[in-house]
Amino acid sequence: MNILYLSLSYVPSRRASSIQVMRMCQALAALGHQVTLITKHSDVSQEPSVTDDFAFYGIVPTFDLIKLTRPKARGGGIIYNIAQQRWLHQHRAEIDLVYSRDLVGAWLAAQLHYPVIFEAHGLPSTRLNYWLHHRLFRSPFLKRLVVISEGLKQEFANLNMLPVPGKIVVAHDASDYVPASVEAGNSTPGSNGSYHVGYVGHLYAGRGIEIISELAGRLGDYQFDVVGGTEPDIQHWRQVSSGSNLVFHGFLPPAKLAQQFQKMDVLLMPYQRKVQGATGQSDTSRWMSPMKMFEYMASGKPIISSDLPVLREVLTHERNALLVAPDDVEGWVTAVTRLISDPDLRQRLGQTAQQDLLDRYTWDARARKVLDGI
Repeated sequence: MNILYLSLSYVPSRRASSIQVMRMCQALAALGHQVTLITKHSDVSQEPSVTDDFAFYGIVPTFDLIKLTRPKARGGGIIYNIAQQRWLHQHRAEIDLVYSRDLVGAWLAAQLHYPVIFEAHGLPSTRLNYWLHHRLFRSPFLKRLVVISEGLKQEFANLNMLPVPGKIVVAHDASDYVPASVEAGNSTPGSNGSYHVGYVGHLYAGRGIEIISELAGRLGDYQFDVVGGTEPDIQHWRQVSSGSNLVFHGFLPPAKLAQQFQKMDVLLMPYQRKVQGATGQSDTSRWMSPMKMFEYMASGKPIISSDLPVLREVLTHERNALLVAPDDVEGWVTAVTRLISDPDLRQRLGQTAQQDLLDRYTWDARARKVLDGI
């Protein structure tokens, strides 16, 4: 098939959404489809000084990437949607399927009678979004609704918004397996003589950086490595955190993360009971499917995660992770010290999580699942 993927992401960008759409397009292309990805372009919003978009993400350029200008001025989103609509009109004969994470783009494609797969990562937040969801979900041209968790499916059901059952697929996010070529990292103990406890991701509210700061203060014999975050967030946490064992490494391009994981002995995922996304406008804790979780699983390193219902869709306590109440600092201290002192447990949890990833949560498996029967 010729698949057109419509996205709201800027490429290149630090946001998880841009990583997700690039990985999905690579996976769709790997299945033999001709894939074109449309993203936003803005000199202000996209990552500066990147000369190769595909290399930034560690992705083989097996699909076409087209950037449509999205002005930063008020009304820029409308201009971007008009450009999408024009592209859809001009290339009608070339497109067999529209795959979209962009609600307006999906609705426009359905209005133009394209077969559409819409991938939802959250609930409608405005009256207009609610109306667009309602119309799209009842369109005969919607071939499939992809939701990222059972939690999100239930949230749509609670709003009485789900399309007919045969059109719904739950597809958690995913990761690529860590190849052997990047598995060489620090030996254990770490290069500075201590064990390394790691976190990779943004520092938005609800991601649990306050828990990591508390752990670093309590467990001074271990080094806590935080990879990611904006400069203002990093400066804030450097100022309020004490101790030289909490190290902020800043942002790393997605292509370099797999090697960074291999320098860790334990990986933390301390989501709190309310979790903000990139926009800070919604609590995603009931339905999120963090790519971080699957990247952690792919690394083969042991995971300590907050015990939240949506994360238990993938993680099982004592089987492929240790689960701890989000705000139970003593529980987090106990889990970290337990893993550090038990290398067999570290190995068992890490290997089981990695095998689960290989069995169910690779990008290729996800692409097959969302296209099955289309």
